[in-house]
Amino acid sequence: MSSIVFQNDSPNWWRSLDELAGSPRFRAFLEAEFPDAADPPGMNRRRWLQLMGASLALAGISGCRWERQEIAPFANRPLDRIPGTRQHFATAMPTGSTAHGIVVTTVDGRPIKIEGNPRHPQSLGATNVFAQAAVLELYDPDRSCHVYRRSGDKQSEGTWEQFTHFCQSHFGRLCELAGDGLCVLSQGNTSPTLDRIRHDLRTNFPSACWFEYEAISDDNEREGARIAFGKPLRAQLALDKAQVILCLDADLLGSHPASVRHARDFSMGREANAGQMNRLYAVESRYSLTGAAADHRLPLPSCQIPAFVGELEQTLAMMADSDHSVPTHQDQPPSQIEPFVRTVVRDLLANGGRSIVAIGSNQSPAAIAAVHRINARLGNEGKTVIYTQTMDPDRPAHLDAIKGLVEKIRHGNVNTLLILGGNPVYNAPADLAFAEAIAGIATTIHLSSYRNETSRQCSWHLPQAHFLETWGDARAWDGTYSILQPAIAPLYGGRSEIEVLAMILAASSREQVPDARMEDLVRRTFQQMAGDDPVVWDKTLRDGLLIDSAWKAESVPVPGGPVLEHVRPYQVPENGSLEITFWSDLSVGDGRFANSSWLQELPDPMTKITWDNAALVNPETACRLGIENETKITIQAGGREMTIPAYILPGQAPGSIGVALGYGRTAAGHVGGDTSLGIPPVGVDAYLLRTTDAMTILNGAHVKATGIPYRLATTQDHHAIDAVGQTGRDKKVAALIREANLDYYREHPDFAQHVEHHPPLKSLWEEHFFDGHRWGMSIDLSKCIGCGACIIACQAENNIPVVGKEQVLQGREMQWLRVDRYFRGPLGAPQVAHQPIPCQQCELAPCEQVCPVAATIHSQEGLNDMVYNRCVGTRYCANNCPYKVRRFNYLNYHKDLGKDGGEVSKMKYNPDVTIRCRGVMEKCTYCVQRIQTVKIEAKKRRLVIRDGEIQTACQQVCPSQAIHFGNIADQESTVSKKYSLDRAYALLSELNIRPRTVYLARISNPNPDLEKMPTKHASDHT
Repeated sequence: MSSIVFQNDSPNWWRSLDELAGSPRFRAFLEAEFPDAADPPGMNRRRWLQLMGASLALAGISGCRWERQEIAPFANRPLDRIPGTRQHFATAMPTGSTAHGIVVTTVDGRPIKIEGNPRHPQSLGATNVFAQAAVLELYDPDRSCHVYRRSGDKQSEGTWEQFTHFCQSHFGRLCELAGDGLCVLSQGNTSPTLDRIRHDLRTNFPSACWFEYEAISDDNEREGARIAFGKPLRAQLALDKAQVILCLDADLLGSHPASVRHARDFSMGREANAGQMNRLYAVESRYSLTGAAADHRLPLPSCQIPAFVGELEQTLAMMADSDHSVPTHQDQPPSQIEPFVRTVVRDLLANGGRSIVAIGSNQSPAAIAAVHRINARLGNEGKTVIYTQTMDPDRPAHLDAIKGLVEKIRHGNVNTLLILGGNPVYNAPADLAFAEAIAGIATTIHLSSYRNETSRQCSWHLPQAHFLETWGDARAWDGTYSILQPAIAPLYGGRSEIEVLAMILAASSREQVPDARMEDLVRRTFQQMAGDDPVVWDKTLRDGLLIDSAWKAESVPVPGGPVLEHVRPYQVPENGSLEITFWSDLSVGDGRFANSSWLQELPDPMTKITWDNAALVNPETACRLGIENETKITIQAGGREMTIPAYILPGQAPGSIGVALGYGRTAAGHVGGDTSLGIPPVGVDAYLLRTTDAMTILNGAHVKATGIPYRLATTQDHHAIDAVGQTGRDKKVAALIREANLDYYREHPDFAQHVEHHPPLKSLWEEHFFDGHRWGMSIDLSKCIGCGACIIACQAENNIPVVGKEQVLQGREMQWLRVDRYFRGPLGAPQVAHQPIPCQQCELAPCEQVCPVAATIHSQEGLNDMVYNRCVGTRYCANNCPYKVRRFNYLNYHKDLGKDGGEVSKMKYNPDVTIRCRGVMEKCTYCVQRIQTVKIEAKKRRLVIRDGEIQTACQQVCPSQAIHFGNIADQESTVSKKYSLDRAYALLSELNIRPRTVYLARISNPNPDLEKMPTKHASDHT
């Protein structure tokens, strides 16, 4: 690493440290674009079978869903049901403290795709990766399909009837004792129906206790608002109305519960062609999606953010009182970041009422309260920062709740514990030893979708219904109320939290437990909110939300609280005082999505790591501690230790090590790991170091380098070109990522057209003639935040297989769409750019010229089509593709579908897309099946296809609206207007292959006082 550290200011964009250093491994990738062997030596066939359908589990679930077959004629077909046609149902996906409005597409009664609900204010038609992968979870054969009852050290299969009988007797006795000894532990939930039933439960069991726990919580935000305003409130941020945004360890575009809406609002302020752009500052310890999109980013350890807030607040007060003049500090020397603070404060003051200061929920309540005061002083309240109520304002903090429950257990005051969802044995603070605590409880009941770590420690395990299988309701981040309606009958006999609680309530009154009609329970709640008009109910079901149900803005007092002290200068922690930061992973969340193969194989937006987590280390810190990239390190703190591979990430704050939560599961399933079946965990369990005193930031850590190598399956250097081509690429990289700042763009609006100049282009091939539709795509690099939602949407839409870690290490990932991440500048604080790369659909496609069997051909509408039945796998087309967007299918990833029980796994596939087999090439098709569906429907109805009526999967999911698709032959279409912008350019246009995908040059809006951009072209003319 030392050679990189001292040569760390590259003027060009580079994709990884290996590429920058020209490491042997990177050179090996250049020399062998395709590995020789289809089945590499040492490949773990058992692991491959586990990933490709979990055959062991599939063989055992045939009696779970398909035990009884009913074959009957469809004599009385419903009026709205035509076999083979698609139906769409509006519903919502609840996740912790929020819910996402979605639309579920079903074919013959089975959900196959999820999109955002365009009517819902928190989605506006877009989604995130978790919503896109929910269909895979629905059909996961590892989902629990049986009731289990524990006897001694063994759990045996049971039935719902057995639990119902137990429920009547057990909870009937508890009711006579007023619920003494009964505790309920639930995960975060925004369901008003669940809240109503909880109050009914407290009435029947007055001595019972209810606790709520989420591993990733907004507790600090609630407490910060309580300090500032006297009660917990939720800050709703209107990024579309802000000209200046300052994020302090706040990933508004990535991990925030309202990230989908934030991305849309933020992108509305990045319209460079409108002449105005917002400006984003980020101060953070690890590189987040928000930091990557920022115009200025300051790497700073998370433990020093409160000191930064204190200096910010004091500087703001001094500059506001002195008419923006620069304050001076006579009593102490200036800090290293004081010029940054002064410049940011000056910008904020100049945009009073049009700015936002946001802080992450991992920061202390005192620092969050200080940010409320800063926003108030800037005049942002009621304009860009709106305060509303929050769910259950009187509940204790999640950390206090789990601590209180464990203390109650250890005092012997709990004899029945009902756990609704969640996985506290896995993610409760390590020092609470939750598994040991519940071992002494006489009766423990866990409702969960999987037999996870908690289920295996409980007396009873109950299978939980998926949100697509049941009725329910939920509130979004802004309070918008949605009804959850089932899109399919429960595949595995699961039941929801509401159903289980209804059973217990019925048992407490000694009534026969009825077949719960969930719809009636939810409708009763709805009637209390909106009345009993059936028209309103039907409209809410159809729209997916209750109109005007978002929480109203609250009138808040002048925020109070003590002024934070700031400490200067800021120092880089030494070994022994390093900080470890924990965060919810962008792929697997807090661990609840660990068994989703789509998400496990999704490259992390910044590290491009798949199938693992790693300790993110700053290059300078790594050099100082003797840490080499992709080697194991041992982290020790508070008498605990963890061994984890290190990944050296440019831009990570010095002295701060970031570790993602959600990995290291021992009972996730065949994908995420199950030690009882001999399947090792994926990644490392970071909860081992997370204690009640260090839930988000762990200080005082000591790190030791072991030197033991550990290969991480990263994709960033994959699909690189050969060594000769790499030399040319280094010269042309600025032509790939064309960028300028706003001031330069205003003076030279056509700069993107002058990055390269070449003689008139002549083609060796016969050119195509297009007399109808001409499909094309535009991608705005100013708006792309690199979230990866487009990758999962493409995978779900096009039946793209998962290959597993071993194959990713071989460079064989199958995703048709990749998002390249580039760095530029010093290793300590580089700039970042994201660039999605699908098939460019070249009009003069070089892949077509070399295919010996015409498997890849051109359509009359400009699409580069694939005929899979013709392909013989020569891979000539991939060698001849300058964009490296073709994928060779090395293995048969679907051979287990014909085995017993494979019917469930088959249900996730899109019937409009061919299932490919081993030995063929695959690539992006511009979602040709969607194009043809709309064309056929328009022809039947004799209608003209409207602009925007056809959306590709990547376009539809994109939360920032960076992607547009349409007919470029229509001069009034959105994509045609994007084509005509002065920022539009084609990748490698000098090859004269005429790609149909154009990019809009990346425009940033840096503060001139912090950065002077060069007033010359982004690259020399060639």
